[in-house]
Amino acid sequence: MQQKLHEPTWSRLGFSNPPEQDAGKDIGIVIIDTIRPHNTIRHLGSRIKYISVQNDLSVECREIAFEEPNDSDGDKGEHGLMAVLALSHEPFEFEGIKYTGLSPASNFIVLNHLAFSEGEGERLKRGIDYILERRQEWNIKIILSMGWHALDNSVLLKNTNENSTVKALASAVKSGTLVICANGNTRLANIMPPIEYLAVGGYNDHGSVQIDVHSTYPDEPWGRNGDGHIRPDVLAPRVYLPIPYCETLEKPNELSYFWGTSGASTLVTGVCAYLLSKYPNLQIDTLRNALVDFGIPLVGYDNLAPRVNVSNVIKALNDGYQKRGVPHHFSPIDIQDPYISIISNDPIERGLAFSILVKQERCSREELWEFAHDDSPVVRKIAIWALQKPKDANERKLYWENLSKEKEGGVRGWYAYGLLQDATKNEVDFWITWATDLNWTVRWCVNGYLDKFPEFPKLEKTYDPDSIFDKALPIYEWYEKYKVDIETQVK
Repeated sequence: MQQKLHEPTWSRLGFSNPPEQDAGKDIGIVIIDTIRPHNTIRHLGSRIKYISVQNDLSVECREIAFEEPNDSDGDKGEHGLMAVLALSHEPFEFEGIKYTGLSPASNFIVLNHLAFSEGEGERLKRGIDYILERRQEWNIKIILSMGWHALDNSVLLKNTNENSTVKALASAVKSGTLVICANGNTRLANIMPPIEYLAVGGYNDHGSVQIDVHSTYPDEPWGRNGDGHIRPDVLAPRVYLPIPYCETLEKPNELSYFWGTSGASTLVTGVCAYLLSKYPNLQIDTLRNALVDFGIPLVGYDNLAPRVNVSNVIKALNDGYQKRGVPHHFSPIDIQDPYISIISNDPIERGLAFSILVKQERCSREELWEFAHDDSPVVRKIAIWALQKPKDANERKLYWENLSKEKEGGVRGWYAYGLLQDATKNEVDFWITWATDLNWTVRWCVNGYLDKFPEFPKLEKTYDPDSIFDKALPIYEWYEKYKVDIETQVK
């Protein structure tokens, strides 16, 4: 694992000092994820519960901190473990830098509802209801959902209230619980979370607190969701988020790193727990408004969601900031006749109508190609997804041409995925040029192509935009030698 030094997350979020060990005291945080036993969470004792909902809707509650780690678990539950550690790990120093969790005194309830399998919505509702029945005992204030759409198709657009996770969490929202969610890691998807959730996107702070080096994260999703609301609300760092090493049971003197908007939304969860504990009378909507109003925008970025800054929020609250009310909210776009809405000037209305027609298989392949040239990337993604892959050599040529012309990362991702199907060895000249594309999916497809042929090298994938070229360099070096060898064979 590449080991670098990066500043701790507390400083990068705008804390003036490391959170004390009583930060987030008694605030109950529900994390929808899986987790495995590990020595790094043993200090939490009875403050962490692991709740599992089975297919028969039975519920099991375990005190996982007291369980022995198991090597056979592999990376199962690693994602949830990283989230818990980002919030709660014990203070430690690494090469002179002090690292600490953001809300180490909170109570943690990790909920496993067997996501990404049939019946997940019903199981999630059962788990949430079980937890809300104990809301006062555990002082539940926050629910963190890092993969909020789960089994839902992420390309076909629809109103958010049709989503199984949204339905399952409706009672929590109604009860006043703050739901925080990851906004998504790539523009490959179209659907984004509802306005009722605090949606967290990411940016590239290069592991530094210095604002002048911060930049946008390439291919970061943002825009209007299926209801027409702009998402996300705020941004947080999404690269190189250091935590104690947890990828094996014992490996001292190294760090692990959490990534993506899962990491970013976890950091914002820690900030919220910290502030709710520091200001016991703070209302959820005031907290949410303060994070937005006193965040720091990225200059020149079309995505207007600001970077979270804790010091600014604390100053505002100390000065008496009390802004109430929820973000601007309007009724979702309602499609009465998709054949009428498909010619709307509103790209979200067109996307909703087009999604209905595609789902009902009421579009010919010729019509799908027409929509592949729509002005809106939302619509173009639906069209390329629905085409699935080139049907013949002529379409394959058209795919390559459109991939080269397309500027929007998510659409490029779907073109690359379509080309990956039925790819042949003699296309290596085409694929190599995409090894440094900023879209993660395009690079994943390059790796998938190279993986098809045992004699080809593998492209090491990375979430770090600063490492894209370095990871691709061995591929380019191999390719130069490969071309010479081919030319020699021909002669």
